[in-house]
Amino acid sequence: MDRQFGVVYENVPKRADDLTQIAGIRTREAVLLNQRGVYLFGQIALWRHREIVAIAAELQVSVSRIIDEAWIDQARTLSHSPEAAVTSSLPASALRTVTLLACALLIGFFTIYVLGQRRNQALTGVLSADITSICVPAPSRLTAVHVKPGQEVFSGQPLLTLEKLEHLAVLDSQEQNLRKLSMELKRAEAQAKIELEWRTGDVDRNLWDIGLQIAERQNGVQRSQQLARHSRSSQRPNVAVVSSRQMLTHASRSAEAGGLLFFSGSGKFSPEHTRPALQSVPVRVAEVPRDGVISDSPTSVYETEGTVDSQLMSLQSEEKRLSSVRASLPVTVSEAMGVTALKEQLDEASQRLETMKSISREVHVNAPVYGVVGQVRYRQGDDLPNGEVMLRILHTDRRYIIVHLPTRRVHEMQTGHEVLLVFPGREEFCGQVVDVPMLVESAEHSGDTMAAVRIEPIGRLWPMVPVGSQVDVISLK
Repeated sequence: MDRQFGVVYENVPKRADDLTQIAGIRTREAVLLNQRGVYLFGQIALWRHREIVAIAAELQVSVSRIIDEAWIDQARTLSHSPEAAVTSSLPASALRTVTLLACALLIGFFTIYVLGQRRNQALTGVLSADITSICVPAPSRLTAVHVKPGQEVFSGQPLLTLEKLEHLAVLDSQEQNLRKLSMELKRAEAQAKIELEWRTGDVDRNLWDIGLQIAERQNGVQRSQQLARHSRSSQRPNVAVVSSRQMLTHASRSAEAGGLLFFSGSGKFSPEHTRPALQSVPVRVAEVPRDGVISDSPTSVYETEGTVDSQLMSLQSEEKRLSSVRASLPVTVSEAMGVTALKEQLDEASQRLETMKSISREVHVNAPVYGVVGQVRYRQGDDLPNGEVMLRILHTDRRYIIVHLPTRRVHEMQTGHEVLLVFPGREEFCGQVVDVPMLVESAEHSGDTMAAVRIEPIGRLWPMVPVGSQVDVISLK
């Protein structure tokens, strides 16, 4: 007792029924049933829905066919009928034997004639199958072919290996962009170097001038302090501090009065001397009395020292600012001339190029469905344009017949009608019309308009004849 097939034999019994006596069971089905342990009509008579489903899957037939052809009812009838006696004796005379054979031939010819008259004229159809075309996804180069024409392939099986030409073009473009950025960076760095030297020289000159002014201010402060100390300790009251420019004006007066004259600035003097620091030092000169003696007081010296200290601090602050500007000049000039931005772009382009080189350029084309490989249109090493068909896969499990029917006979085949199909080898099978086109096409020779009618299988599976074989189609209407 099998869970799927019901009552079965593990070994071949001594007596087995001829299962082909059941209408619908042919030699193929009988052999498959025997392989599953079914030998007797009684076993089929005991089938229930579960066994019918399992047997239909094993025989590759539909459950509805087993039910429509009443296999179980026929098996019950045959299992209860007595066996026919088999006689091997010939008729008594040769004349009787010849007469019986002639009558059988006449009856056969008459039957064939009657059936031929009842059937419509046979049409010729072509066995076809669904085809899946595999196209080039992008401009590529064929590097490997893994299948041969006529080979059976399954879904997911490798078919071809391609190399993307677009990826190579993108790599070349990226390398050109990288070289262009490198040239622009070199040019910007050269310009930035020239600009930096010019700016640095300008700042250095300003710093040098500021340094000289600070040094002169510091010397002036020291001299003022010395003068203040000397004026306090000296007993001569008539002392004045004058600038180098005022020296010429008061020289004669000072000499006549017998007073002392001190110079603020360098010891070497000339009227054309244009040092800004020396000319801008404010000095308060004491008023000359009527008797011609120049007098000064300590308050004038202190006021001069305060003014010099303020200017000195201003110059030192300016020196610090210029030093800070000089330290930041390389970065500022690089950003202003675009060197920093070009370096960032160059780094990004280099990283992008390395990433693209690490990506695989190969494309593996796998079979999308089950079928048989047709002709491969290209060879290894060929360049394939975008959208071109590389190969086709023939679906041998989805076959149909195309019949070019004259439009004057379209009434013989309507959608849903059953037809008789005679395959090579005179095997007869059933088919059903599934599509009758609304538009027709003209024939080449006769001038009749034709309609391409599609017929699909029903009932038993069609024999495994090559696609493209001619099949006779007979309408049963």
